[in-house]
Amino acid sequence: MLWTVRALVVWGCVVAATAVIAAAAGAKSADRAQCPLTTGLPSGGDVQWAFTETGAPDGRHPGISSSYTHGRGSWTGGRANGTVCSQDVLTRGPSRNLVLGVSGPAMLTPKVTELGLLGVRLVLPVRVSASDDGTCATGTRGTVTLFASYFAIHRDSLSLHFGAQCADHNHVYTGSRLHVLIARDGAQVNSP
Repeated sequence: MLWTVRALVVWGCVVAATAVIAAAAGAKSADRAQCPLTTGLPSGGDVQWAFTETGAPDGRHPGISSSYTHGRGSWTGGRANGTVCSQDVLTRGPSRNLVLGVSGPAMLTPKVTELGLLGVRLVLPVRVSASDDGTCATGTRGTVTLFASYFAIHRDSLSLHFGAQCADHNHVYTGSRLHVLIARDGAQVNSP
């Protein structure tokens, strides 16, 4: 029951945050990566995943005043699909936007302990499908790692990792503004 209520809260946060930022993002040039994603919920697959994060990444990231990273998709039989969008708001100059396609083998690990809590981890293979950051080219591969804690205590993590070409986009988030959901039909994932 608690997991289902939490699922509804996270879905609501994802949809509401995406709608607000989509309205604010209105006019962008055609050559820019388009963040945020359109509103919607993940569907299909054996396991559905979604996340939304607002605020600066953990640690020191000179030049980044805040960021908005979100995504959604599904996982079935060891493979994941979906889309992730990451926007860094810089202290100087225009925002940096990346759209990441999720497709391929993905590791789902239930009943793991992270941040001192029991939960589920999902490592997603990503590929940059659109970028307005000249140093991070389309086609660059990386990973997005999600952790969703079980039960009523809400403490999740998100990690974006790329090779040297896109290293400025390597971020970790663990704050209270991060909401991660990895669920099987709205319920906690206890087995792959």
